[in-house]
Amino acid sequence: MDGEDWDETAAEAQLRDMEREWEAQASGSLDYYAVLNVSRQASDEEVRDAYKRMSRQFHPDRHHDSEKREWAQRQFHDIHRAYEVLTDPRSRMAYDQLGEEGLGVSKAVGHKVRSARDLQAAFEREARRRRTEEVEQWTQSQSKITVELDSRRLTSLIIRDALVRQGVRHVALSDMVGLGGMFMKHSFAADLATGLSGSLTGQMFSRSKHGSGNVVGTLKYSPGTQSWASISVPALPPYAITLKSMHQPSLETFCSTQVVQHTPDLSTPPSATVTCGRLLFGTTTGTMTMRTGNQYALGSFWAASPTRVPQKAAGAKSLGRMLPREPSGVTLGLVGKHGDNNSFSADVTAGVQHSYVTARYTHQIDHHLSITGGAVLVGLSAPAPDGSYFRISDKDDTSFSGAQLPSTGLQRLGDISASVEMRAEIDSWTRLDWKVEFGLVSGVKATVAMRRLGHTVQLPILLSPLPEPLVAVCATLLPMAAALGLHYAVLRPRRQRFIQQQMSDLKEEQRSLLFQQKRRAEEAVRLMAASVDRSREDARAAGGLVIETALYGDLPFGIAAQDSNPLHAMLEHSNASRSALGSTDEFRACDVALPLQALVTNDQLVIAGGASKRSLPGFYDPAFGSPKSLFVRYRFRDRLHEALVKDDEPLAIPLRSHSLAEE
Repeated sequence: MDGEDWDETAAEAQLRDMEREWEAQASGSLDYYAVLNVSRQASDEEVRDAYKRMSRQFHPDRHHDSEKREWAQRQFHDIHRAYEVLTDPRSRMAYDQLGEEGLGVSKAVGHKVRSARDLQAAFEREARRRRTEEVEQWTQSQSKITVELDSRRLTSLIIRDALVRQGVRHVALSDMVGLGGMFMKHSFAADLATGLSGSLTGQMFSRSKHGSGNVVGTLKYSPGTQSWASISVPALPPYAITLKSMHQPSLETFCSTQVVQHTPDLSTPPSATVTCGRLLFGTTTGTMTMRTGNQYALGSFWAASPTRVPQKAAGAKSLGRMLPREPSGVTLGLVGKHGDNNSFSADVTAGVQHSYVTARYTHQIDHHLSITGGAVLVGLSAPAPDGSYFRISDKDDTSFSGAQLPSTGLQRLGDISASVEMRAEIDSWTRLDWKVEFGLVSGVKATVAMRRLGHTVQLPILLSPLPEPLVAVCATLLPMAAALGLHYAVLRPRRQRFIQQQMSDLKEEQRSLLFQQKRRAEEAVRLMAASVDRSREDARAAGGLVIETALYGDLPFGIAAQDSNPLHAMLEHSNASRSALGSTDEFRACDVALPLQALVTNDQLVIAGGASKRSLPGFYDPAFGSPKSLFVRYRFRDRLHEALVKDDEPLAIPLRSHSLAEE
């Protein structure tokens, strides 16, 4: 579909399914459960019985003609391979988790004496590792660049009016936009041993002609998928050592810790942060975070810590740096989802120096675009610095000195701020973020960020020192309106063309395999023909189960609703199927009446669900990329029946509900 009727999420899901299906078909892989026509929960005895039934049809020794013997050898190879895999517990477990690729690693995940539960966990870990391996090779190198711009002289009407009152009417553009600060970080990571990885991170910070930098080495150990621990040590002062750990005892609970020691000589107390979370109900998780800060003392120990007394009194110059002062506090939070497209978070923090409440709500417009709104209420427990106005000072240009601005009067109370954020995916690897924050004390700030394959470029832009409504509205609405227009007018149509082209290319490539698949299916049918014809005639004479017509593919009629009127559904289904059978050709569906008859045992036919039926003997995929169904018209006890199921649904016949009224 085009335009507004196009469902992007469904189209992307269909493309992913086509890519997986194409990879499976191109590699020649089969669904071993479908090859033997058993369910994924089948016991070893059921697998052996299915293998024996298939062997009666396809064992090469049962065919004396040289050509048919060659056909039978190809068919029996798949049947015997499926039997070997599904009757070996280790191989079957590996196949269930990783497909045929897992069979190559089944010997590497553990010793044979390991329990089934241990093997299952090992294969699950291997499956997760393989799924993330491709992405990780792109993200082993990560970087972040932040450049803060100060455009308040250009964008703030209050500042410009204040400067005009002081006689400053003309300001050069180079003086209107300045560099507030810069932060750069780059890291490399590598696996050192099983469960052990290391990373090297370089970082620098510069502000007001002062800067610092460091190189930090990190070792991370993961004994399993449920826990990990790491230690980070800098190569240059300040030597702040950081310990982190995470443990997830179950899918519903987790606990993480972080301990930072800012001085190796233990002259300051370490700050510890512990966060515990648990799934409370539905999709909502509750968290509790406790922070000790680094301003506490144990009796006389750390009583004279530089973090507990004023910096000047502590001799900050002798330390060569300003030690961070981290207050203690406790935070209670909730994180969850509301419906399929909305998520929320809220937390309350109580601390010695300040307390605050935050809330965020995100609405996912579609798979590529989301809007987030947030609010923060900060209350100061300790007195704020006294001041009745803000000052803008520039030592290089005295014409800006002394610009006096009005005060909000809330510096002593704290701050009330809100934020609006939009996230848009440009392509599969690139994301663009735009965020505007505006507060009664903190003013207005906009941040634009671009993220691509683990690398981030971020530009915070200071727009106003005060909460100017016009600045906040323009910074919020104009960029978001432009983003929405770009999304719907340019990016979405481009993605639609790309997805449609990808689907077309995959279908074109699959046509080269269609002839080979069809030939294999026809070989299986010719091998089964003689015995199936005899069993069909015997069943017809005895009033047993006889498959009259069976079609598999993109069928031109729908599936009756489960809760529809049985009589109306029966008549509608019968009329639709009769009129549609004549219009169905081989390009959309294939005739599978004989292969289905071969699967009949004791006047019963059962086909397991949960996988495509294209791997059944005598089947092939005639409608790649399209939803497929299986239609069966059969006769049982001289009454005509019809059944229609989707490709991955099970089929069990005969059933009384399939019976049709004879004309």
